[in-house]
Amino acid sequence: MSKVKLNIASDRTRKLIELLSNLEASDQQRMSSSGKFYLDEIWKLLGMPTHAELQVNRRSNEDEEE
Repeated sequence: MSKVKLNIASDRTRKLIELLSNLEASDQQRMSSSGKFYLDEIWKLLGMPTHAELQVNRRSNEDEEE
């Protein structure tokens, strides 16, 4: 069975990623733990970093700049 790969070049996929990013940015604090879990799973399916992974990367970058 061949692995299905996401075509991130498609306009629809880019729009989906943009909308999910906006949703996460605006509702992360109010989102339930289940909502956060499912959003993380969606990011993983898309081959994108989760919110927590992005936070760790940001902190690492800030530490390197100091």
